[in-house]
Amino acid sequence: MKHVAAGMALLLSACATGVTQTPLETALVAQFGEDIPEHQRVLIDLNGDGFNDALIYAQGPDWCGSAGCTLFVYKGGAKGFSLLSRSTVVQLPLVVSAQRSAGWNDLIVHARGQGQVVLRATAEGYPLNPSLQPSASAHDLQDSRALLDYN
Repeated sequence: MKHVAAGMALLLSACATGVTQTPLETALVAQFGEDIPEHQRVLIDLNGDGFNDALIYAQGPDWCGSAGCTLFVYKGGAKGFSLLSRSTVVQLPLVVSAQRSAGWNDLIVHARGQGQVVLRATAEGYPLNPSLQPSASAHDLQDSRALLDYN
């Protein structure tokens, strides 16, 4: 009986100290290992499939330069999150447009020296370099909403 009690205590102790990761944290660990960068995040259904997708704005010297930081877009689904695309040199604020491309909401970000630009999704995800994208029009900004801004 002592062994059963000791075994139960050990099991309960292990369960109490165990860390359960969310599906997004599992995807971030798969992407970055244990050194997940400092970041801002937002969960939003960008493709209308009923699952939240994740926008991760990675910050810090490994992910930012004078032109901006890196934005990772993860597609959410029943089995968790998978990396859809990454865009470098992104400056906040990050805005989601009501307009859609390839089934995904367009994203509006700032590109150094260009103001607001539109990231339109393709079958491969969002563009890598915002500075090569078109300026946001009044139509792009209509019914848009801010998702992330500087802290």
